[in-house]
Amino acid sequence: MNLELEAYEGELKKLRQIYEIISHIDLAERLGNRYFLCGYGGQLDKNGLPDKLFVCPAYGLDWFQVYEKTELTHGTEW
Repeated sequence: MNLELEAYEGELKKLRQIYEIISHIDLAERLGNRYFLCGYGGQLDKNGLPDKLFVCPAYGLDWFQVYEKTELTHGTEW
């Protein structure tokens, strides 16, 4: 039973990744001429951010730009 549950969890994780990609594509198609995230790669950090983001400049193109994470962050300083 435990192996079956692990298999379902793996499938759910993959489905969530596919949903994220499709939702970005759907929004870009509706708005037109908007860049969108078409994927990611590498390890996720403690905030759930990947090492690399794949950005497509417009819906319908067959290429994307790769952006890599740096240690530089921006935010309020309390």
